[in-house]
Amino acid sequence: MRKTLIFCVGILLCTLSVQAQKVGHIHSVHLIDSLEEAKVASKTLRQYEQTLAKTGDEMVASFQLKLKAYQDEAKKGNMTANQQKTKESELEVDQNAIANYRQSMRSSLDKKRQELIQPILEKINKAIKEIGDENKYLFIFDSSIGLLYFPESEDLFGKVMMKLEPKKQ
Repeated sequence: MRKTLIFCVGILLCTLSVQAQKVGHIHSVHLIDSLEEAKVASKTLRQYEQTLAKTGDEMVASFQLKLKAYQDEAKKGNMTANQQKTKESELEVDQNAIANYRQSMRSSLDKKRQELIQPILEKINKAIKEIGDENKYLFIFDSSIGLLYFPESEDLFGKVMMKLEPKKQ
């Protein structure tokens, strides 16, 4: 009888402790899209991309002009075989420069994106951890990664936004 009573009390305590555990979720993409700081970073990145693209477009336009001039001269027969080879080599150098610039542009954009978003992600993670500690959450899930089911939980979007942008609330 005593063993049964201890067993029942143990089960009851385990059940109560499981029920006391809090689970929360947040949609991180929605959160980032809602942050003013992220909007500014996105605008900055777009402007940087446009600046880089303008330089690339100028390189392509210059190459196309040189190519057309070469084709026109070749059609007229005004160039020797040696001159044609020289012009073709110059065009190939320009074409390689464009390809290298595009690769460099992608690399620069990735680096700039990381540079702009990393501090924002760090702030978000810090805010989520603080909310988790303050409110004693056992788990906080990111619902943007496709959780199909999770037990009843509290959406922490409002709390995180309040911590990140208190003046807006």
